Amino acid sequence: MGRRGPAKTPTELKLVTGSAKAHPERINRHEPKPRNAPPEAPDDLSDDVREVWDHTVAEIEVMITARAVDRDALLCFCEAVVIHRRASRLLAGTELLTHGAKGNVVRNPLVQIQRDAAMVVKAFAAEFGLTPRARAEFSAPAGNGADDGKPNPQRLLS
Repeated sequence: MGRRGPAKTPTELKLVTGSAKAHPERINRHEPKPRNAPPEAPDDLSDDVREVWDHTVAEIEVMITARAVDRDALLCFCEAVVIHRRASRLLAGTELLTHGAKGNVVRNPLVQIQRDAAMVVKAFAAEFGLTPRARAEFSAPAGNGADDGKPNPQRLLS
C-alpha cells in the first residue's frame, strides 16, 4: 500500500516559502542536504537524450530545483521525453487502430508507449518544477535569476 496523504514538503522549500516561521515545529532539522552542485550528464548519453539533458539542466539551474544527487531521476526524465517524441513521430505516420494477431482491430501499441512516456515525463517534470503547476508550488528567492533568465552563481542551498 502506498503512503497516505500529500507528499511532505522539503525543509528547503518550507524555509523559502516562509511556512517554517508559522510552524517551526514542522521543520525536519535532520533532513539530508545534497551536495550543492548541478547534475552532471552521464558520458554515454545518446545525442537525442543529450539535447533534452542540456536544455533541461539549463532551466533547472536557473530555478535551482535539482542537485547532483538528482542525476538519475533527471536521466529518466530525459529518456522519457525522447521516447515520447519517437513514439509521437512514429504514430503520426500510422493509424491509431491496426489489425491484431488474430485479425481483429486493436489500438496501435505506439499509443500506449506514447502515453506511458508522457506519464513518466509529467511525474518527473513536477518533481523538478518543470510544469506551471509545479512552479506555482515554489517560491523563488529574490535574485535567483528568475527575472533575467541567467543562472545565479550564488545557490539557494548553501
